[in-house]
Amino acid sequence: MDAIAKSMEIIANSGEGKSLAMKAIKQARAGKYEEAEADLKHADEAIIKAHQAHSELLFYDAEHQDLKINMLLVHAADHLTAAGIIKELAEEIIYLYKTR
Repeated sequence: MDAIAKSMEIIANSGEGKSLAMKAIKQARAGKYEEAEADLKHADEAIIKAHQAHSELLFYDAEHQDLKINMLLVHAADHLTAAGIIKELAEEIIYLYKTR
């Protein structure tokens, strides 16, 4: 298992998910709700890819118990957590724009 490559995969996909969620908020602010929903869908897809890479690391570690935790892996986990929170907040903000 290449933990560095998996960490970079988590960071890249989480970053994409965060960026798309923020873009979705901006689309909703401009009244472009269909575009906002499409961006949220793409954000979700990117975050799912990040989760899959994270899960692969977790399963690998559970089986082999030799995964070395380093700052890059911690950084990747932080990005994944932030991406999930931002996407959930984006969903709520878009809902508020739609219903005001």
